[in-house]
Amino acid sequence: MSGGARPPAVRYAARFQLFIGALVFVAVAAAALAFVFAATRPDRRTAARDTWAPFKPSSDGLDTGPREIADYVGRQYRLPSGEQIVAVTGGPLVLQDLPMTIAVREPVADGGHIRLLDGKGVLYRMCGLGDKCAIAKGTATKERGLLLRREALELALYSFHDLRDVKHVVVFIPPEKGKVPSVALLFGRGDVAGQLARPLTATLPLPVPNSDTITTAPNTPAVRALTFANLFNFKLTDANQDARVFLVLDPLTTDS
Repeated sequence: MSGGARPPAVRYAARFQLFIGALVFVAVAAAALAFVFAATRPDRRTAARDTWAPFKPSSDGLDTGPREIADYVGRQYRLPSGEQIVAVTGGPLVLQDLPMTIAVREPVADGGHIRLLDGKGVLYRMCGLGDKCAIAKGTATKERGLLLRREALELALYSFHDLRDVKHVVVFIPPEKGKVPSVALLFGRGDVAGQLARPLTATLPLPVPNSDTITTAPNTPAVRALTFANLFNFKLTDANQDARVFLVLDPLTTDS
């Protein structure tokens, strides 16, 4: 072997080191690209949440979230004249700082039991600004009642989707003129689980109808089905031993 020639082992070792160095460089570059991609790619769950509906309350708590939902949804529902049909307020399920317990009385045909519902709840009140919160203008019709049921459903969907740990949503409906408020809708999260899994417009397409167009609006049959069994007559009664109020719900018989 001549004195100037490099041994094969030395030549191969140098090539191997060069190859290893190139692999390390590629691995580091790939890791850096993966980090940048992960940092900039929107989370699928966040993206789905952000595209579920055109509106989202600024808070998921019951201090401000229900008020924001009530204000937004209330402005979408109007009389054929263009005026907002009802004012809507929202908050936790309390009355004069006393917590409400929902007591549902089942029909005798279903056993006649009383079910006390536990868990966090939201209460919305619709007021038509007439006497005892009746809708001041126009005449009470089935179509107008159906429109209010659609609005109540939208309030419930936003609440379950955007407020933390809500299990029940109650909506008080305005009475007919000359009567006192006595009708409410009660929604449980399980009642609308399918609707929460897809965009809001799949359940409640735009534009929002009014009482003249509600019967021919897209998905009105779904609104009927999703709210029919959720209608109740309600009354409030004080508990006799502890600081709470019972919201007593009796099933309401309706033909629409």
